[in-house]
Amino acid sequence: MASVNDYARLPEDWARAVAATGYDLAQVYAALDNIYGGPGTHPISPPARADVFRAFHLTPLADVRVVIIGEDPYPDPSQAHGLAFSTPPTYLGERPTSLGRIFGALRRDLGLLPSQDDLSPWAQRGVLLLNVALTHRAGSAMPDLPTWRRFTEEVLGVIDRQLQEVAWLLWGDFANDIADSVPRTNQRHRTFRNAHPRAGRAKRSTLAQSPPFLAASTFLGTDPHIYWTL
Repeated sequence: MASVNDYARLPEDWARAVAATGYDLAQVYAALDNIYGGPGTHPISPPARADVFRAFHLTPLADVRVVIIGEDPYPDPSQAHGLAFSTPPTYLGERPTSLGRIFGALRRDLGLLPSQDDLSPWAQRGVLLLNVALTHRAGSAMPDLPTWRRFTEEVLGVIDRQLQEVAWLLWGDFANDIADSVPRTNQRHRTFRNAHPRAGRAKRSTLAQSPPFLAASTFLGTDPHIYWTL
């Protein structure tokens, strides 16, 4: 596994696959130099540039079995460390609402009671916890979507074309819309759609009404009580 010092760049497997699409990663790295090294007093989420690509380092391309798409890092930088919906071990505050509802769905679906809010064990088992925007400047109404949307679309396209039997867990309009904007033609993948964890009422079933964890594991042939344990 790469050391934390390596996280400031995409790992080689992901970088090679994304670059093969014709996308120029240099523009992302230049944007990050500006975001983290440019003028301004607002903190950035995640606070360390070395955390921006954490999801890709913990989940090598060949190991991806599940894709969970978040919108952007938590707006409170202390809650963000480069994994969608996850909080770092250093965060000791109140659990984010989205994460609490994800855990509620785990209890209903599998009877699991997570012992930590850091989702790194999922990432290390092949769950790509990908935010569409990998950075968000605190105080800004919007995350840095112009920097990241095309990059994220290329990543999703790579997964569709190169991997087999991937479960796509799409929660909310934002995740569903970006996944649907990418031509996904791999018939061996399966998509599970829900409302966003924050949603109370929504046009899609909530995680509480239709939790996807057991169904995804059944599709993948994994033991859900091991695969989703934290």
